[in-house]
Amino acid sequence: MQSFIHSKPFNLNSKNQGEKMSDNRFFNRAVWKQKAMAFVVRSHRHLWGKNNEDPQAFLFTHGLKNQFIKDALIGWNKFGQTRSIKNWGIETNLKKDEKLFLASGIVIPFIVKKELKSIFIHPYDESQDNKTTIIPGSVTPTMVLGEKKEKVAVIQNIFDGLFLFQELKDTCCIIIHPDPKFVLDLHLNAMLKNADTVLILSSEKKEFTEKKSLFPDVQDHCFYAYQSQDEAKEHCLKN
Repeated sequence: MQSFIHSKPFNLNSKNQGEKMSDNRFFNRAVWKQKAMAFVVRSHRHLWGKNNEDPQAFLFTHGLKNQFIKDALIGWNKFGQTRSIKNWGIETNLKKDEKLFLASGIVIPFIVKKELKSIFIHPYDESQDNKTTIIPGSVTPTMVLGEKKEKVAVIQNIFDGLFLFQELKDTCCIIIHPDPKFVLDLHLNAMLKNADTVLILSSEKKEFTEKKSLFPDVQDHCFYAYQSQDEAKEHCLKN
């Protein structure tokens, strides 16, 4: 019986090429990077191919500009795909015929200094009860855009976060934290502690409550609710 590895983060701390994983899998980062980057480039080309106006319009309606989309190598995976996990550098000692599942949707790579760290996929049809997922093998489920800034804003919605970075990248570090249940690592907590200004931005009341429990050391006046991207941007500019 064939089994599938769905989009979820793997905990990868070793810098070696061959890494032991917690669920009887071995991970080869060099192979993963090659396959993952090829997927990113292919998806980016698909986004700008013929008859793909709808996903482009989707991104434009989420506040992203043409040049920013191109610079960030954002793409579109039209159909869900399955791939051999071995070809992606993930080997298992189990006998199951496991496959890697690449969901359909908007493909958002997280690249730091020309090195691919993670790949997120957001469903193109937001009417479905699907959320942003991360491709197995990705290093981190958190995107840090524009480090070493005195002002740091943390936001959950991935497109709102990309919009803020697009608009404020010269003055503000944007931390996109899609999963509120995932605890920030020591490095990110240190960034918040050392920043002159911290903003925790939330678009929903439930999310707002989750954020407060996630950042117990952040003072109450640093939490802001917003109902539009422009309002979130205004919070960042005023504080």
